[in-house]
Amino acid sequence: MKFQTAASRRWIAIRAIPVAGLLLLAACGASNTPTGGGLGSGDLLVGVIAPFTGADAGLGPAYYAACLAAAPSINSNGGVGGRQIKCQQFDTRGEPADAVPAANQMIASNSNLMAVVGCTSDEAATVAPIIDRAHIPMFCMTGQSEFNKTNLKYFHRLVPADVYDAFAMVGSALYGPNHAPYKNAALVFGDDIGSQAFVDPATKAFTKLGGKIAINQPIKLGASSYRTEVAAMLKSNPDVILTEALGSAGTYLKEVKTQNGGKMIPFIGTSATIDPTWFQQVRDAIGIDDLLKYYAGVDLGYTFTGTAYSEFLTNLNAAASTFADAPKYKQRGSTLHLYDGIIMTALAMVATNSSDRTVYNPKIIEIANGTNGATVVNTYKDGVAALKAGKSIRFVGAGGENNFDQYNNSQSGYILVAYDKDGNEVTAGKLTPDQTAKLIAAGG
Repeated sequence: MKFQTAASRRWIAIRAIPVAGLLLLAACGASNTPTGGGLGSGDLLVGVIAPFTGADAGLGPAYYAACLAAAPSINSNGGVGGRQIKCQQFDTRGEPADAVPAANQMIASNSNLMAVVGCTSDEAATVAPIIDRAHIPMFCMTGQSEFNKTNLKYFHRLVPADVYDAFAMVGSALYGPNHAPYKNAALVFGDDIGSQAFVDPATKAFTKLGGKIAINQPIKLGASSYRTEVAAMLKSNPDVILTEALGSAGTYLKEVKTQNGGKMIPFIGTSATIDPTWFQQVRDAIGIDDLLKYYAGVDLGYTFTGTAYSEFLTNLNAAASTFADAPKYKQRGSTLHLYDGIIMTALAMVATNSSDRTVYNPKIIEIANGTNGATVVNTYKDGVAALKAGKSIRFVGAGGENNFDQYNNSQSGYILVAYDKDGNEVTAGKLTPDQTAKLIAAGG
């Protein structure tokens, strides 16, 4: 990944929790895997399994946009051996109980699945094993630590685990630019699985480095009012709020401003708050001036430049004809990564000349990491041309370089960010290697 200089360091992996205790339906064991050589015929499907309704409904559209941008990159350059890519949504509602039937239905009714994207922290623990048993490559946007050392062979994660987001938020509070160290933090995270994953590592790192947790406040996402919760938070007298409450941030922060005499408290968000919907909701709730003055976030150091990003952006803008909100995700990290994942999967199929997922799945990692002497390519078109010329390739896409470990996790570093008035991400600062080491040691 093309990170800015100080952010190019690689985070050290932490000890993971194994996946266990999952209840799977009997149908989950069916692989539904194409067999035989060659690339076959007929359309290929990318399944986007994520919340499109419910408290985390803002996540699914970002992932769907990735597929809508990737499909024309592939389809306009010969497809996968002539086969065209299509995108389909499968709504998990952000609930494990709803995600299981959605995954089973997706697999049972679509023998042409080439890959699956999405599978957030809300439902990954239940759907990832189902997808793995069906031998379908997946690119999951879960940050759960249980996947740090997963044995799921078809699982791929292009972003660091949530613990690193938590560490970076603590780093922003303690070492961030333009403010004295914040020492008294309110943790205001949604009560969903994904949001709560940040709480424990943030607490450990912050307190071990001299900070105090003023209040740990899980909030019910989607509530119409947070009057009582905000009163309790303000009573604890924090000097900063660490937060992820997707879909509810505007409601909560507006109440903060109201109850605090028209003044905001600095708030630091996870990388998921670098999102057009989140920006719009918070801007409308507290005003653009307070958003720009009091918000800080963390992200993975994207450059938003280069051949791969230009093609991504062109396709994303064109996708507005079928999905009006698609262009809003031009700086959404997850959209960039899933775009890359889909293209790498298509290149793996071409490289192996196979539609058999058990054959081309291992090739995805090779194309992502590269081998000695591999030709670096930035687009599907150039990748296919290099493969046809007999070359091995390394794909460096819109999200930058990937460096997968033996557990199919690609680890990367963070930068500190803010918004400009138009909702674009701007770099606000960087964590030094020494600060990074202290954060990891404190949170481990």
